[in-house]
Amino acid sequence: MTSRREAVERWFIRRGVPHVIHDYRASTDVFTRAVPFLALVFLAEVFTSFGDRFDGWAQFGVFCAGVAIALGAVGAVNRLRGRRLFQLPDRVGAIELALFVLIPPVLPALFSDDRLSDTAGLALINIALLVGAYVVVSFGLLPMLVWAGAYSVNQIALIGRLVGRILPLLLLFSAFLFLNAEVWQVAHDFTWPYYAIVVGVIGIIGLGSVAVRIPSELVGLARFESWEQACELINRCDSPLAPAKPPADHLVSDTPALGRLDRVNLGLLMFVAQAVRVLLVGLIVGVFYVAFGLLTVRESTIVSWVASDEIDPMARFGLFGQDLVLTWELLAVAGFIAILSALQFAVSSVTDQAYREHFFDDMAHEAREVLATRALYLAELSQERK
Repeated sequence: MTSRREAVERWFIRRGVPHVIHDYRASTDVFTRAVPFLALVFLAEVFTSFGDRFDGWAQFGVFCAGVAIALGAVGAVNRLRGRRLFQLPDRVGAIELALFVLIPPVLPALFSDDRLSDTAGLALINIALLVGAYVVVSFGLLPMLVWAGAYSVNQIALIGRLVGRILPLLLLFSAFLFLNAEVWQVAHDFTWPYYAIVVGVIGIIGLGSVAVRIPSELVGLARFESWEQACELINRCDSPLAPAKPPADHLVSDTPALGRLDRVNLGLLMFVAQAVRVLLVGLIVGVFYVAFGLLTVRESTIVSWVASDEIDPMARFGLFGQDLVLTWELLAVAGFIAILSALQFAVSSVTDQAYREHFFDDMAHEAREVLATRALYLAELSQERK
């Protein structure tokens, strides 16, 4: 059962939902996986923490003394925990975290001209690194992004069919906008920071429309009418528990409810997968309008629209005896239409039934497979403890 349990837990991590693992803890499951990264940062900070207060062999001696203090502190903590002198920790507690935060800032204060107050910023940076490492590892953000990206790329043909379906509608309403001189004038006057702010706000609105729907969706996804329903989902995916059989003397309704962090982790998985799709749709539409603009809008037209004596093209191309120019204005206008198209897709994917069937319900189905695997995994753990 141990190997079976470990296989399921690795599967949860690869899916980006480690919080559904039973008895998932920061000290034994999160920071222990972040140890290689934290150790690399620790060593880098120790090796770069000595100034020019000493010269020659004196500086080398001070460096060796500092490294000895750092390694000695690590060895002392390991011996205190009953581990080998320089063993990677199997549990990261308050002592190990304090060692990571305090040792690199203390060494410069002892062996260089920097005062302790001057190196306090390094301690704050280390605290921020710990928080970042916890968030990334605890919620499996890296494997989550890899899985969501691969899942969406596998459906690129489906997204292509969607774009082919919505492009005619987009052209009806956005072609006038694209060929409007005032829009190009606004794009010409935009600076990068303000443009990024506007696009970012529209993007947040679009993704926010997806995020607010996910918590209510999870409530229904976690319910199963019978073990047969859960096992059917398991047997149709790549779960390590397949082929699954209903457990004896254990009702599916006895499965523990999702905890707060479990819901956050699953919701984040669904959100990231949908966000990747939204970005892909926006990218495809944006590329289309850049190509459309290159073929339809001449340089002289752009100069007239932006009310300027001249423009500075980013690139020129020759095609069939005509010059095609790539300008900032073209990229900005195409970007506007792309982000508005992505907004439309994001809203439609959770409100329009036709879009839901292709782009939200299948993502919900993936989450339901995870929840079915979790239910059987917890049932088998419960039987094992009896």
